[in-house]
Amino acid sequence: MGDADAAVRWYGLARHRLLLAAASLGALVDAAARAGTRWWEWLGALLLAGLAAPGPDDRSWGELVVTELRFLLRRRLSWVTVAIESDALVLASRGAHRVWTFDFSHRGRLDLAGHDLGLARRLSQMVEAMATTGVDAHVALHVEARGDATVATVLSTTSPVAAPPEWRRDPDAGIPRTLRTGHNVLLERRGYLRTHDHVLRTLRVNSFASGREASALATLSEGVSWLTLSVHASVVPATRARRMTSRAVHRVDSDAHQSRGAGFRWSARREWELAVLRQREQSVAAGAALCQWALYIVVRASSLGQLRGRVSDVVALSRAAGLRLDQGAARQREWFEFQLPGGPGW
Repeated sequence: MGDADAAVRWYGLARHRLLLAAASLGALVDAAARAGTRWWEWLGALLLAGLAAPGPDDRSWGELVVTELRFLLRRRLSWVTVAIESDALVLASRGAHRVWTFDFSHRGRLDLAGHDLGLARRLSQMVEAMATTGVDAHVALHVEARGDATVATVLSTTSPVAAPPEWRRDPDAGIPRTLRTGHNVLLERRGYLRTHDHVLRTLRVNSFASGREASALATLSEGVSWLTLSVHASVVPATRARRMTSRAVHRVDSDAHQSRGAGFRWSARREWELAVLRQREQSVAAGAALCQWALYIVVRASSLGQLRGRVSDVVALSRAAGLRLDQGAARQREWFEFQLPGGPGW
């Protein structure tokens, strides 16, 4: 949910942070070694050190600055086109994306527990079959309330597959409540997005409290009348998945040896992460599918004031349920598109 397993890290730090720190140290040494006062070099060294420092949401200040610059440089208006062609739903955002959607009528909530265990197993088998095809596939589950206030769950996939028998193919069911068929204009602001009918804010779940995943989702589903919960999984082809997991284990294990050799302590948390990576490598080698996961929460309202109140409620509920949320400042259009069926540009 947070950092990718295969993300390159040196001595436990993201590569860009270590490079910025090294550049800052180099600038300081050079300024100190040269005769005379070079104030701009001292200033540059401090700036590089500040960009390498950790900021909110476990991201460096450098990442936050780049995010803000991208937001300032891109246009505020964009378009998403929704159309139905034959038996598929077509979303035109960052290119045209064709997805196949399946409707599931269930009793109140899809909790994947008890009588839903069989369904969860069949969904898992479907994803594992996708991994063996050698083609990248994207699978998503969207949970939201329909016009009659009944809760609906929609499965979408970028690969034409035989879904479990509980799911009925229906391209109309995949049209999000936040959009209409045809052209949809999106107006992006730093902390929200406007469509023709709604004011929206997209949040992303960074992590769950261990052992409280089901209760956290159950807590969020209490406000499902104005929320859209979307669980996304990008299915990695089996051959590439084996390479990714082996590289991830090698990198983290090498990092452990280098850190210990340099005199740094290797924390219990990092040891646990390495053990999880090794277990994941073994599972993928045995034929399990490797997925890259994301969970988005779209809060919709009719006015900006109402949106702020609802977002505050969601954040408070999430904290109580053990969820860590990233509120997506300066990334609203990007995240809104990511959470659509098929995850355009994800």
